[in-house]
Amino acid sequence: MAETKTSVEKIARLMRAPLKKMSKGDAINSVGDLIDLATDLRDDAAITRAFVQLRSVERFDLTPAGLALLHYFRANAWHGRRLIRTQPGLRAWEQPERQEQILELFRARNHDGFAGLPKERRCQILTNLGLQFLEVGRFIEAIEFWDEALGLIPNFSMALGSRGTGFRYYGIGCEDRHDRAVLLMTAQRSFAASIAPDAHWDSEYPDWVAARFATGAQKIAEAFDIDAIEEYFSLDTGSLGRSGEEQDYRRWCLRHRLFLNPLNDVTDRSIAASDPLMLPGIVVGFEVEGVPPVIGFFNQMKQEYAHARLLLFESRSEDRTHYADRRVHLHNTFDYPSYSIYAERARTAFRLAYGLLDKIGYFINHYWGLGSDAHRVGFRSVWYADSEVARGLHPRFHGYENWPLVGLFWLAKDLFDEQFQRVTNPDAREIFILRNSLEHKYLQLHDEWGAGQDATSSGALGLSINRYAFEVKALCVLKMARAALIYLVLAVRREEQLRRAANDEPMISMEMPLSRFEDRWKR
Repeated sequence: MAETKTSVEKIARLMRAPLKKMSKGDAINSVGDLIDLATDLRDDAAITRAFVQLRSVERFDLTPAGLALLHYFRANAWHGRRLIRTQPGLRAWEQPERQEQILELFRARNHDGFAGLPKERRCQILTNLGLQFLEVGRFIEAIEFWDEALGLIPNFSMALGSRGTGFRYYGIGCEDRHDRAVLLMTAQRSFAASIAPDAHWDSEYPDWVAARFATGAQKIAEAFDIDAIEEYFSLDTGSLGRSGEEQDYRRWCLRHRLFLNPLNDVTDRSIAASDPLMLPGIVVGFEVEGVPPVIGFFNQMKQEYAHARLLLFESRSEDRTHYADRRVHLHNTFDYPSYSIYAERARTAFRLAYGLLDKIGYFINHYWGLGSDAHRVGFRSVWYADSEVARGLHPRFHGYENWPLVGLFWLAKDLFDEQFQRVTNPDAREIFILRNSLEHKYLQLHDEWGAGQDATSSGALGLSINRYAFEVKALCVLKMARAALIYLVLAVRREEQLRRAANDEPMISMEMPLSRFEDRWKR
């Protein structure tokens, strides 16, 4: 009782704190303390006051690191508000407070001042960002955030334990038994490392946190022979190809985690240098003639992804002029333009990867039987009744438990649209504008000295952007497309499981075996 009274008194002092009379550092820390205590006590009025104080501190002449930290504290405030105001029950698809929390964590991580923060603070931001992605089904991107944190502090316990949770869910969702075993082995090793004697805990956590990590490691170890899996799992069993050019390409894909292969989220070694991802078995009625068309549709999307990936690899600066660029006469506009076949490959890769996301929306509309007008369906809009956000989430998804599909829903929130301006990615609007300029207007690419890192106006006709910065954006969109294709496959697998479980009537079914389209047939 005395402890509670002390906390209440402290929170009252923090709410009245004279921030303008404090140093910048003390003011930021005071707001941070208020957010933490308000969250612990589930005090809505104190969280509301914290948002006011954050706006006040934002007016200070803060360093870049201070501004990055402010985004982190604002994310924590949204986290507190979500805990206070969210009703227990089924996992909601729409979570406005979590959406704002993810956006602020992204802003902290992408801020120029992020590098100026202490390593531990950067690990906290990255770990929290990964945790929020995990909560909404985006475990593939979450793993990258945790790996980034572990690159700073390799024994950071919360990143290791969270990574174990992410790989566990990833493994459970996989159909391939080998992939599932490797993913669960990776989860077990991460869990075990998180509770090792040398693990770095950034704060005092409740006992149940370490206990949950320990239980995760134990359950997987009881179900699988982890040592045998690790011995059998040779990282260098796959081929990187015959030619030096192909080997360079596959190493580049591995390094950026671009193969449609869950193992590429575990390792960048040759075992992951292929694209085995396929749709699971799909049950259809006898009235469907031949192979279900969604299988061919997925084949096409996968092939387009492989093409976009190759184009982006081939767009990297070359020392020689491509033969197709010779005798293509252009004016010299004296602004260091980047005109070449290689630059066009980057532009085409961006367009193909972005276009794949809308095709995934079309696939979702067809496979889940949403009934929206095909001409109005897009990846950002397909989730809503008649593809209109004003009509709310489509009834098909109310109470629908399909975690990878929820991940796709939240991945769509990384995209900006005139109808959907609330996003989770601070770069969403710029990526949208780049795509719009590529498709309909004029987008100038410039060599490094010819333009800045952000897209800027080049007059009424379009935009200008540094070529390297554009290629970074193209890689970002390509990675989104890769994650979306994997989530789609896992979501279809989950839906097929649900359909079989819901069918109480005896059912006669026949398997239609499908052979693999051989590489030698690709001409």
